[in-house]
Amino acid sequence: MRYGLVKIWARTRSILFGKKSHEFFVFLFFFFVSAGFWLLQTLNETFETEISVPLELKNVPDNVHITTGLPPQVNITVRERGTTILHFYRYSVQNALEVDFGKYDTGLTNGRVQVPTADVQRLIQKQLGGTSHIISVRPDTLEYYYNRGVSKRLPVKVCGSITASPQNYIQAMKLSEDSVMVYAPNNVLDTMQYAYTQAISLANLKENVTHDVSFLRMKGVEYEPSKVQMTTYVGYYAEKTVEVPIIGLNFPGDKELRTFPSKAKVTFRVESGLYQRITAENFVLAITYEELLQNPSDKYRLHLKSLPEGVTNARISPREVDYLIELLEMEGEGQ
Repeated sequence: MRYGLVKIWARTRSILFGKKSHEFFVFLFFFFVSAGFWLLQTLNETFETEISVPLELKNVPDNVHITTGLPPQVNITVRERGTTILHFYRYSVQNALEVDFGKYDTGLTNGRVQVPTADVQRLIQKQLGGTSHIISVRPDTLEYYYNRGVSKRLPVKVCGSITASPQNYIQAMKLSEDSVMVYAPNNVLDTMQYAYTQAISLANLKENVTHDVSFLRMKGVEYEPSKVQMTTYVGYYAEKTVEVPIIGLNFPGDKELRTFPSKAKVTFRVESGLYQRITAENFVLAITYEELLQNPSDKYRLHLKSLPEGVTNARISPREVDYLIELLEMEGEGQ
């Protein structure tokens, strides 16, 4: 075993300290030296680059609602030496640009504040340092809306389209909040009757669905809460069959309708929530005396006069029945 280790060491030594290895390490040394010089030279050149910096609104009083806030960040295009840009990426980008609410507060009940471009550039320049040249700032306009308690409660109105699969139906929709507090300028509140949600689209539902719904975005308008939870309850269709008696209408007192059979089966599709409530009494199979007078056949084709709510696809069996008009014996006749 000792002989094997010595052999391995001798082979490794010949590889590391051989002539070819020596030439490789010399090449590697000069490669890294030249790469270092190239990097230093490159970083001393001037570049244009875009940097994203967080943006925050500070010193907002407790009685003030920011109905539309500042954008979460600004994108700055700067021209600067590479070394300075690297320094900025490493340190400055971690610090947010702070906009002081108190500086622009005029004491109004509600309003819109547009931060002057000069103030924005001053804040950015403080982050960058004096040697950096700002090429552009996006967005070029920073604004926010505020409100000091001007509000009213409005009912929630869901917008969009919600449909079920052909085998199901929308049974009900329930909101966690049926109304919300809306903060907005007076001239906007006066025109609002509902708190409209953003348009939602749900199709081919087969089971209950719960999800959060946000409100329609409007500048200067804030909703509290900012979203509501909506649950869509989905029912299923079931098939049911009942026996409905066939009755005659508008027959003279001395005449009576007789059909064969006297009842017909009605098979229909019904919403699951109404399955127990829909019975034979909810259907009418009626034949009027006037219809029979104009009927040229000894058979009558049955049809339903109306369908109960929640019932579809009704079928009658048998569809045609035999009938006769029976003459009744009146009391006192034949005496």
